[in-house]
Amino acid sequence: MPQTISAIFEDGVFKPIKKIRFKDKQQVQIQILSDEDWQKRFDRVLKSIRSKTAKFSPEEVEADIKEAIKEVRKSKRAY
Repeated sequence: MPQTISAIFEDGVFKPIKKIRFKDKQQVQIQILSDEDWQKRFDRVLKSIRSKTAKFSPEEVEADIKEAIKEVRKSKRAY
C-alpha cells in the first residue's frame, strides 16, 4: 500500500522523520515533493472541490455523506 513518509535530506541521504517499517534492503520507489509543491497541489485540489460543491447547500452535502456512510457499512456487512 502506498505511504507518504516525511523525511529530511541530510548529508546526501533522505532520513525519515518517524520510524518506518520496511525490511532491510527492501527496494522502494520514491517521489520527491517539497512541502511548498505539496501545498500548491493541495490548494489546487481544494479549490476545485470547493468550486464543484458550491452549488450544493450544506444540508444536501450532509445528506449525501450520510447516505454514502450507509452504503459503505452495508457493503462491509456483505463480506
